[in-house]
Amino acid sequence: MFRILTFLILASLISSCQTSNPLFSNVINPDLNDSLSLQLINAVEPVLKTGDKITMSIWNHNDLSIGSVNSVYTSNESTGKWLQLDDEGKVNLPKIGRTKLSGLTVKEANYFLEQSYSNILKDPIINIRVLNHFVTVLGEVNNPGRYSLSNETISLVEILGEAKGLTAYSKNEDIELIRIVNGQSIKWRMNLTDLASLPSRNIALQPDDIIHVGATKAKANDRNLGKASLITSIVTGVAVIISVFIK
Repeated sequence: MFRILTFLILASLISSCQTSNPLFSNVINPDLNDSLSLQLINAVEPVLKTGDKITMSIWNHNDLSIGSVNSVYTSNESTGKWLQLDDEGKVNLPKIGRTKLSGLTVKEANYFLEQSYSNILKDPIINIRVLNHFVTVLGEVNNPGRYSLSNETISLVEILGEAKGLTAYSKNEDIELIRIVNGQSIKWRMNLTDLASLPSRNIALQPDDIIHVGATKAKANDRNLGKASLITSIVTGVAVIISVFIK
């Protein structure tokens, strides 16, 4: 019986030490050629679309602002002080009513609203902020999670900094960007170990991008050693118990 129990425990050890399947292994992984690199690196400001949640701040006019970024009325998604673009890409704004903003960048929306409000306000200063634009960072970073994108563009290296940097197990030549392009998921693998190539790899991120930092083999080895130590302790304990009953 002891031999059978030992065999079962060892079989469990072997199966538990197997490497799990990597994340995002079934998305399209094209070559990162020069023309594609340029498209990724060049910052493209996202356009507003149906479903986006925005705040609008009008300087010195908090009564007309929704979630003002200039005062104590600063808000986020959880406060409810925001407007959502409807299925026509419009929002209902104070004094000027339903206004279409979809298809505009934040800068274009700011200018458009300043022109619209100039009919009732003198030299209005307006700031639009989008609340639901995020980038997700996973894998070997010290603080993985979902990070809000500001109105300004942010690069790959900057978002890794926001995630408190890479862990000791990070595989710096295996950093992946997953992005929706024309309705399908595309994955680019990047190597950040080469300082000379950093300018061509420091990609400008877009809403809904996913960054995944791979792990080195050392992490899997350390994890398996930990499992082996645990199971060895269990086997030893079971052997002691059985020996007592056999006596």
